[in-house]
Order: sequence, then C-alpha cells, then structure tokens
Amino acid sequence: MCLTITTHLQYSMTLTRHLVVFITILYLLFFSSCKTRKIATGRTFIGKTDTTAFAGDASRIIQRANDNRIPYEWLTTRIKADYSDGQQSLDFTVVVRMRRDSVLWMSLQGPFGIEGARILVTRDSVRIINKLSNEYLNQPISYISSIAPIETDMAMLQDFIMGYYMQFAGAPPEYRGMEDSLYLMQAEAPKMRYRARLYPQNYTLAKSLLTDKMVKQEMSITFDGYTAEQGRPFSAERNIELKQGSKTYTLHLSYTKVKVNEPLIFPFDIDPGMKQVDRIRF
Repeated sequence: MCLTITTHLQYSMTLTRHLVVFITILYLLFFSSCKTRKIATGRTFIGKTDTTAFAGDASRIIQRANDNRIPYEWLTTRIKADYSDGQQSLDFTVVVRMRRDSVLWMSLQGPFGIEGARILVTRDSVRIINKLSNEYLNQPISYISSIAPIETDMAMLQDFIMGYYMQFAGAPPEYRGMEDSLYLMQAEAPKMRYRARLYPQNYTLAKSLLTDKMVKQEMSITFDGYTAEQGRPFSAERNIELKQGSKTYTLHLSYTKVKVNEPLIFPFDIDPGMKQVDRIRF
C-alpha cells in the first residue's frame, strides 16, 4: 500500500513539475509570434480600417458565432487532460473557476486529487503556488510573457478556455466558402494565418488551425462533444495538436461539471513557510 501511494506521489510530482502552467500556456504557447500585435477576442475592438472586412457573409457568420457565447458572470468546470509528447503520456485534472473579465483560478491535481499547484490570474497579476517545491510567485500579468512571450489579457485567456471563435486585430476575417460541408473562415497577417471551420447549422466551431508562418509551427484544435449550457452550445471535448519543428504535442481535454452563475470563491492561501521566488522552477 505504501509503495502504491509513493508511486502515485512521484507520478504527481513529475506531472506537476512539467505541467503546472500547462493549461495556462499550452493554449497560448503558439502565440509567441504575436508579441508585436494586440490580440483581441470576445468584445473585439475594430479600428476604422477593419470595418469593411466585416461586410456580407463574414460579418454574418462572426455575429452568429458570437451569439453562441454563454452569458456567464461566474463559471466553474473540471477539465480532465490527457497529454502526450511522443515520449511520455500523463493525465491530470484542472479545476477551473472564473469570474468574467475579472478572475481566472486553476488548481492542478494529480492522482487521488493531490494538488500540486494553484494559479490565480487577475487583470493585473499572476500568482502561482508550487506545493511540491514549497514556493510561491506573485508577479504582474506581464510575467506570462516571460514564460511564453506573448501579450495577453484576461478576456483572451477566458475566451480561449471557453472555446470561442478567435479574432485578431490586424488580420481581417474573410469568408472563404464551404469546405467539407463547413463554413471556412480565414484571417491572415504577415506572420500568422488562422483558419476556422464552423458548422452551418448553428455556427459552432468544428476545427481551427493557427499557423505561425515565421517559425513554422502550428496548433490545431478539434471541437467535439457539444452540450447545452445556459441554452448555448459548449464544446466539452477538445483535441489539441501542437507541432513545433519535428516535435508534436497532443492534449485531449474533457470538460465536466460545468456550473454557471453560482458565486465562487478563489482561495489562494500562502503557507507562511513558503518561499517567495521571482520565477517558478520546474
């Protein structure tokens, strides 16, 4: 029995060291080339030069896709994640709690629900507790750029977790017709290309492909397992494949226990014995 518990603890430690910020970063890891441009999702800011790009079919499709957004103030879910990089496979659970435009809280858990790390992101800060190393971090939101060189904000993080259609400033969306019986939308800038396929029946995402043309890496996502939350469609099963050179990373996400508009707390107690660090080491 002791050997079994020890084995699971070692497994959990390995998992947490490598993946403590995995959910935070993997979605956004690809955007390393986007540092020079502002990424806007959700409540998109559109400059005057972009307005003509939203005419006709493109405007209609984007509007219908945005109509699928869940009207939440509070949201919580559990995400079961299965990760593989071709050399090792790991599974872990992330408990997510959010207050829209305000707070993103995550607890990373291994076997037996053993918590290895906790993350709290607000509009202006990111805080991380690494329970395995007995360390904690408290940094401005710009810290994310030091571990994944991107510019981001609360709306972007939350929208990506929710699985919404992405919109990029400087890359006007275009409707490119039907492909495999799906609406094909494309947005392109000198450094990147975003292609999204949507179901014509309800304007939900089926697939997306984001290509970094400068460093030749890409991230594809397949959206499946749609359920209804607050009368709006929500993808509860997602497959992510990230290709970087000769390396391929895969992540399967299963969202369960989605609860909407139940007030939440975001506990983040730091043990007095913990050491404050400038950077979490993994």
